[in-house]
Amino acid sequence: MKEFQVIDDVMPDVPPADHARTLAVRARVLGGSRRRRPMPRWSWAVAAATVTAVLAGGVVAIPRLGDGTIHTATQPAAGTVLDTALDRLAAQPPGSGARWRRETLEVQLSAPKGSYTVERRTKDVVWRDGSTIRTERTDLAVKPLTAADERAWKAAGSPSLCTAKNRCRIGEARVETLPADSVGYPVGPAAQLPTEPGALKARLSKTFPQGAPESQESFLWNLSRWLLTDKEITPATTAALYRMLAAFPGVTVRDGVTDFEGRVGVALVQPPRENGMQELILVDRDSGALLGFQEVLRTANPDYADIKPGTPFRWELIKQLGWTDQVPTG
Repeated sequence: MKEFQVIDDVMPDVPPADHARTLAVRARVLGGSRRRRPMPRWSWAVAAATVTAVLAGGVVAIPRLGDGTIHTATQPAAGTVLDTALDRLAAQPPGSGARWRRETLEVQLSAPKGSYTVERRTKDVVWRDGSTIRTERTDLAVKPLTAADERAWKAAGSPSLCTAKNRCRIGEARVETLPADSVGYPVGPAAQLPTEPGALKARLSKTFPQGAPESQESFLWNLSRWLLTDKEITPATTAALYRMLAAFPGVTVRDGVTDFEGRVGVALVQPPRENGMQELILVDRDSGALLGFQEVLRTANPDYADIKPGTPFRWELIKQLGWTDQVPTG
């Protein structure tokens, strides 16, 4: 029986337990008559994660799968996981190349008629060469999310999945080039931004407009989001930025958060905003590299009637981020 090999694959750094203890844990997790209905293949991963958690002396909350909730495995040491990853990130040297490039895959779910869910995928690319910024935005697909959604959509008469607000231009890249200093926040040269959280916060706070309708923390969160995706900041500044955000009131750190493509990371979770939206910044557990963003509508809002409250509905998945010698085409 090789199903338990997945334990070593899932958590290779967990210290081995003695044979008797391992057998006892396996019996508790998978115990019962062998005439029970066979477990689905994904259940072995859940079982393995549970066994690993018990052997390691930790507690892992395994969520129900397929119910649309934020998929997390909460561990007591989430902050430690983040700190370790950020230490590795801060030690990385700045990259090099002719230009800086960011590519993301945006996935957004909506339920325009309530009876079925629509998935929209968009590729977004940003190039920076010091003097200009070039953006390329391409709709890749708009379709019902699952086979059941497709049946419900057809039963509703197969209405158009595109609207006047969200037109479908599948495969058509919308390209725009602007002066680099005409876009974003006036933070100065990226290479000169501080690499210590306190100093970085003080520097960025100088851009907070007096009389702004939002709190300083909310403003700095949005500014940080822009720095992470659209500014060529160094790894050390990036690590300091994460630590600054983690110290904000109400921000929590969760380990084991899974994105739309199944990548697992440690997340900085923003407190819900006034409109009920909540954003997560997902970071690789080992390298500290940015994996992307996830957005959830925590409470119902009539302005977002096509979004199901309490479930993730939008992801930005990082595909490439950093310096390169690639050249834009077209």
